[in-house]
Amino acid sequence: MSRLPIQTIALFLIIVAAFFLWDFSQRILINLQLWQLEKTYEQQVREEEMRNTELRQLRDYVATDEFVNDYARRNWRWALPNDTVVIPQITPVPTPTPRPTTPTPIPTKTLQQQLFDFFFGP
Repeated sequence: MSRLPIQTIALFLIIVAAFFLWDFSQRILINLQLWQLEKTYEQQVREEEMRNTELRQLRDYVATDEFVNDYARRNWRWALPNDTVVIPQITPVPTPTPRPTTPTPIPTKTLQQQLFDFFFGP
């Protein structure tokens, strides 16, 4: 028996094995990427669930009379009977006036200085 059919079969098996190894490595990489995406999405879901619970608590608080009283007192400055309303006066801080500045005159060069700078550089 000649060595050519054995070499052909061996080469075919090596090519098939290399293809399977490459395919397996690609599947591993895709699974790792999917696993990372799953972790980030799970984190985002947890954050949104926390935000959802906070919003539900805020919704429940807004539906109470306590919120209405608090809102009216803070924003509309309403008071209940027998309450003493104190509104602090904010005095404005005087703004300092800037001193007038005089522009600095541009120094002029004499004709001799201009010629010297022209021929020999500044």
